[in-house]
Amino acid sequence: MRIDLYLKLMGITKTRMAAKRFCDSGKVLVSGKAVKPSHEILADDSLDLFLPQKEMKLKVVEVPSSKSVAKQDRPQFMVLEVTKEF
Repeated sequence: MRIDLYLKLMGITKTRMAAKRFCDSGKVLVSGKAVKPSHEILADDSLDLFLPQKEMKLKVVEVPSSKSVAKQDRPQFMVLEVTKEF
């Protein structure tokens, strides 16, 4: 699954375009490297996210098989830690 779609499905960004902009500006890192929005994520990937209001670390537990995820099901796909809020 593309990283921009994953971030949208997990509720990190409101839209896929917002996730694309974050990736294009170098604010999404996978294992310490900036990635393009088309980067395919895998289970056990570690993401560092530098968003306008907070910095987060996200561990991908599982990649969803569908293109929609219910809000209450999101925790089974990721472990999220907010490292800094502004």
